[in-house]
Amino acid sequence: MKILLKILKWLLIIVVALVAIFLIINATLDNKVVMEESIEIEAPASLVYNEVINLEGWKEWAVWNQMDPEMQSEYSETFGEVGSFSDWKSDHPQVGNGRQEVVEIEKNKLMKVKMSFEGWDGESYAAFHFNELDGITEVKWTFDGAETPIFMNWMNSMMEPMLHDSYRKSLAALKELVESKPLESASAMNIEEMEVEGKDIVSILDSTTADAIGQKLGELYTELNIFLGTTESASATGTPLALYHYYSPEKVILEAAIPYEGEAETSGRVLVKQSPSGKAVRGIHYGDYGASGDMHMALENYVKSSEYELQDYCWEEYVNDPTVVDSAMVETHIYYPIQ
Repeated sequence: MKILLKILKWLLIIVVALVAIFLIINATLDNKVVMEESIEIEAPASLVYNEVINLEGWKEWAVWNQMDPEMQSEYSETFGEVGSFSDWKSDHPQVGNGRQEVVEIEKNKLMKVKMSFEGWDGESYAAFHFNELDGITEVKWTFDGAETPIFMNWMNSMMEPMLHDSYRKSLAALKELVESKPLESASAMNIEEMEVEGKDIVSILDSTTADAIGQKLGELYTELNIFLGTTESASATGTPLALYHYYSPEKVILEAAIPYEGEAETSGRVLVKQSPSGKAVRGIHYGDYGASGDMHMALENYVKSSEYELQDYCWEEYVNDPTVVDSAMVETHIYYPIQ
């Protein structure tokens, strides 16, 4: 019995000593991760900034999305403002579940996000700093982690090199993505500022998915033409247009419209109103309607880089008939209102 008690005594001493050593070592380690990585990208700050604030677009360059292609994500309806967020859920141990939310933002200069991770107490912060010089933008990405209890400080020593590696790989992918996009001037993209006069229009507001826009517009224009055809005091004039009030792959809120002359009154879901007027930026796209995304992006970048406020809608005018002209000559005028 005495021998057993001595053994237990020494075992207890050893355990206490090991715990003490463990705590002493942890006390010498940092109680949170603070680090940064940077890269130079050969593009204007506005282009890099627009890629970063688009949280949904992170799947194109952030390594965590590539670690788990099955990761489930939800996003705020708008980006580039305080309160914009992304939530994610993943079974991958290096991704997990979490949320990031924009808490500070300065156009073309800074985006700071608050991050929370399921299973971890406290909040972490990450920030992107953009500094452009002679067309080259330095992007500095910082991380300021939540403080850990003393007995968990050892985990910070393991996490920091992993974060450095993930930051470096993500920034390299961001650089490749941005630099792969053509940097065309506003004049080369047929972009100009102008004053737009309002027109008398009849319109129908509806919604659809992004891949069914053409079909939906066809249905709405048919309904509008029937309305005008049965209204003796009004007739169609000018080119049809479509206003886009909200856009995502899953849902597009649009308003098909046809200019008219004469007299008409709102009937059912057919509205009689004026088309948008005032100062706008216009871009002219030639070719298939579905390939106009680059022009939309160029117009958004122009508006943001020119220090205008991007409004919550845009519109397109369909200048000629795609059934009677060559597909490469199909002409679409795209307008973004500015103020």
